[in-house]
Amino acid sequence: MRYLTRTLLVPAAAGLLLSPLDAVREPADRPNVVVVFLDDAGYGDFAHTGNPTIETPNLTRLAREGATFTQFYVTSPACSASRYSLLTGRTPGRSGLGRWVVGPQAERHLHPDEITIADGLRTAGYATGIFGKWHLGTPNERNAQTPDALPLAHGFDTWVGTDVSHDYDRSRLIESSPDGETPIRGYELIAEGLPDRPEIGATLTSLYTERAVAFIRENRDEPFFLYLPHNMPHLGLYVADAFRGTSRRGLLGDVMAEIDDSLGRIVAELERLGIAKNTMVVVTSDNGPWIRFRDTEDHPKYGEARLHVGYAMPFRDGKGSTWEGGVRVPGVFWWPGMIEPETVELAPVSTLDILPTVFHLAEVPLPGDRVIDGRNIAPYLNRDRFGGEVGEFRFPYSGPDNTAFAFREGPWKLHIRLTSQLGTDHGFSASRESPLLFQVEQDLGERIDRSGERPEVTAALLRSLGEYERSLEDDPGFWDE
Repeated sequence: MRYLTRTLLVPAAAGLLLSPLDAVREPADRPNVVVVFLDDAGYGDFAHTGNPTIETPNLTRLAREGATFTQFYVTSPACSASRYSLLTGRTPGRSGLGRWVVGPQAERHLHPDEITIADGLRTAGYATGIFGKWHLGTPNERNAQTPDALPLAHGFDTWVGTDVSHDYDRSRLIESSPDGETPIRGYELIAEGLPDRPEIGATLTSLYTERAVAFIRENRDEPFFLYLPHNMPHLGLYVADAFRGTSRRGLLGDVMAEIDDSLGRIVAELERLGIAKNTMVVVTSDNGPWIRFRDTEDHPKYGEARLHVGYAMPFRDGKGSTWEGGVRVPGVFWWPGMIEPETVELAPVSTLDILPTVFHLAEVPLPGDRVIDGRNIAPYLNRDRFGGEVGEFRFPYSGPDNTAFAFREGPWKLHIRLTSQLGTDHGFSASRESPLLFQVEQDLGERIDRSGERPEVTAALLRSLGEYERSLEDDPGFWDE
């Protein structure tokens, strides 16, 4: 980190893997980038991480043929802040949003002066498309209906998806359109009030997949960036009829099977077109899962919600928590011919590292007028091809107001404040005066507070946290200038 000081995918037939396009670019010459970003999928919601009844064979295949990062993190255990960091390579504290979730009536949105992955890649000649949930601001009465809140103002050429999570009463399914005038210039409204439109919810995964496959097909002759932020498995869960009732896990398993089938269709198209070796695919989730509701009755908006929540195991807590279960998620990278099969990387990385890595691969210079908190992790993908060292992992875990609630350096994690889906203290309390210290590579469940026996480690992490917070004063983000 730098501071300012259910279809099993089978390999395509051999004949289909040969294409004149194979000679167009070498694998590392401006590779295509596909980022699949699930919503609220926990570390334990996949077959390759040990779930005994959820089947995700396509992701298992990518993990076996590519790289699995066992310590893969997002910066925030909630939606908008996590997406901000993925797209910008910057911690949520620089966003100026002031909160970890931006609702449909929020005045602020992703600032137009932020540089996203799409912004940078478009300067290098990439086609850019997003098919899925945005949740980084939406035009409303409080921000003068500005279209700057939506993806076309942030480097994307085309979009179809929801402006916020589909469980908001004011959620909308929107499509970019040159002639769109309703309700926002440059966009067309497909549907609104999605909680009352389950027939729309059931089509989201297939809609995004069909558009993504078409986007790949249309841009096969040029480098492209495809961002696929699925709405699922965020509550309430919706699934197409073809997958309903197919999983032993119930509705959550059905939803994960459809998402996995979507992944299989995308990879199959890359292979059919002969461009798989020119493409890096990244699959992860925006935060950990809902793991329970505090009331004993089913949530009225979500139906039998207690049966639909996911798993963060073996980690503690889930979404909305800066315990590991809220922020440690699966991280799979697949790039045939470039990433050695069955690569398992134990070093910690995060979504902050995706932008610097992608910019390095595409030969896009990092912006020099702002802090980029992530690191180039290309050496982890192929040490022979991408030499050099990866910088030290120094990582703030952001809470509800986007300030650091915990901080990690090396294997040590310091909790300064606590937020938890299972209750405020969850058996502990933490403050700057009495923080909690865990060695999270040995103590996966964060059960044993080591602050009393390792005061020197606590002091070192507090110093690093102070450096990070001072960097926020120097680069507080564009909204605060």
